Amino acid sequence: MPNIFNYFDKIKKGYKKNYREIKAFKDRVYPQFIFDENLITIKDDIPVFTLHSVNSEKFENQLRYLNANGYKTINSSELYEYLIGNIPITERTIVLTFDDGWKNLYTVAFPLLKKYKFKAICFLVANLITEDENKTQENFENTNDSQNLLFPDSKIMCNWNEIREMEQSGVIDFQSHSMNHYLISTSSRVENFLYPNYDSYAMNFDIPLYREKGSDNYTRNLLLGTPIYENNSRFSEFKRFFDDETSRIFCINFVMENGGINFFKKFNWKKILLKQFQDYVKKNGNIGFYESENDQRESIFNEMYNSKIVIEKKLNKKVEHFCYPWWVGSELAMEISKEVGYLTNFWGIIQNKRSNSKGSDPFKIVRILSDDLIYRLPGIERKSIVKILIDRYLFEIKTKV
Repeated sequence: MPNIFNYFDKIKKGYKKNYREIKAFKDRVYPQFIFDENLITIKDDIPVFTLHSVNSEKFENQLRYLNANGYKTINSSELYEYLIGNIPITERTIVLTFDDGWKNLYTVAFPLLKKYKFKAICFLVANLITEDENKTQENFENTNDSQNLLFPDSKIMCNWNEIREMEQSGVIDFQSHSMNHYLISTSSRVENFLYPNYDSYAMNFDIPLYREKGSDNYTRNLLLGTPIYENNSRFSEFKRFFDDETSRIFCINFVMENGGINFFKKFNWKKILLKQFQDYVKKNGNIGFYESENDQRESIFNEMYNSKIVIEKKLNKKVEHFCYPWWVGSELAMEISKEVGYLTNFWGIIQNKRSNSKGSDPFKIVRILSDDLIYRLPGIERKSIVKILIDRYLFEIKTKV
């Protein structure tokens, strides 16, 4: 469904997804080994790499590089014990982290990690994991065949039986990535409206959580025309804005009455719908509201606590490490995580903190956002940043063929 505004949205989303890494390069807040061509050691720093779904060929090449250059991996407890000074580490020690719990962790990453004798940590979204059957999404119109071939099982979650097998092997250490992994609306400013293929990401992660008839819709399966407000992570500093459900229904009905899916073929559909929304609010008022400070604290607490309890019960282990969805946390979230009983918090980039070393704050563990930067670790056949960017571009083209 060609529409120039939809293309602009994709560009904006691409920037939103990558701006943190762009900023990390610009502000030089990544570890020194990323920038220094002549560096031959990472000393006592422990780089923590972020992965989600993996391509088997690409991931095996990364593991080969780590293996050939003598790198070791550790789990969450070992990292914590090192940071607080209880255990030493060997010089070339890194951490591999997987977010969410996609099925190709089991079908692709797990066998390769075993083959090369590496460990990893996976942060689970507890409420999206089922006991025997895999939760999947059927409506990924933007996902083409080449992506399915390159990233098999990347739209399906592992089930608890598979997770138990990986946990018991000692290869993958499972910790918490929250109960539901959701965005919240943070203001009354409308950024967009839900249009066909708005979110091609599995489990509708990029669609904010909405309340319907007094209950949160954690599936985030919304109707076309739903206003998308300015949003951020549940664990950010912002209070949640609850929209006026009547104005939401008005927009949905307007789309249905004006062609449904065909409405979005109009060149200026967004301008038309925004004008309708603004006129409705002007006439009827905006009766949206913000959550209270107590409600904000309770919501964050429940996301952290419930996920911890579920994973502990399912895997019969202690869960003491928490990773922020979208790499976004806050002082409030850190405070609550301590109340819940976590020993560490994993972020993305934190200003003025480049890496993780002995004595650094375990509640501010920084992560490298791109697994491509594994090849910047000192070693034989180390790649330049230019080479890494070229390889990334060529790989992304392959996924779109």
